Amino acid sequence: MPQVLKKEVRNNILNAAIKVFRENDYSKASMNNIAEEANISVGNIYRYFQNKEDLFDVIVKDLAEKIMSIMDKCKNGETIDEIFEGLKRCIDEFVDLYTEQQEVFIILIKTTGNVKSRYNIEKSMVAYMAGNLNTIATNFCSKNDIPKDDLENLCMALSVSLTKGVNYIILSEGPVEKMRNRLNNYLDFMRIGFIENIKLH
Repeated sequence: MPQVLKKEVRNNILNAAIKVFRENDYSKASMNNIAEEANISVGNIYRYFQNKEDLFDVIVKDLAEKIMSIMDKCKNGETIDEIFEGLKRCIDEFVDLYTEQQEVFIILIKTTGNVKSRYNIEKSMVAYMAGNLNTIATNFCSKNDIPKDDLENLCMALSVSLTKGVNYIILSEGPVEKMRNRLNNYLDFMRIGFIENIKLH
């Protein structure tokens, strides 16, 4: 088979998988669904991809790496204001990526908590936020008698909440600028809650 035709078949499979993952959810999608959408045999898909997980990784790889790169850039900051301003910069860049690759972005957000993948964005986002929040909580509470375990538990709980909230707002879709405003308002709300929580201790 000529190389150009092979590339065309592979792209056809990827486009079919994006549509099936988006419409049926990754966990419910089957290779048969993808083959039917691509109008080829299941056996032909396996000539290009090992399994459904391999298809998922190929689809989300570029976007996932860009998101992780954005999180790496936004890690600076030691005060509450610096950390949350960094989070807002991250969110702004996430929304820009969303406008460029909406279908893949939604698949990535909806799926990474439920699939074994090297591109587990939800896990990476929780770890990123927990690390930042631990930094400011430790600085704030160094003068107080808060056990380290309690502090880490508080930061992890808030990080999970932040991540789930961000993902929920993104999956609600709607106009992009409305989404951006909702995300910024949500971060402001969580920032106030975090400050009040650490002050209580």
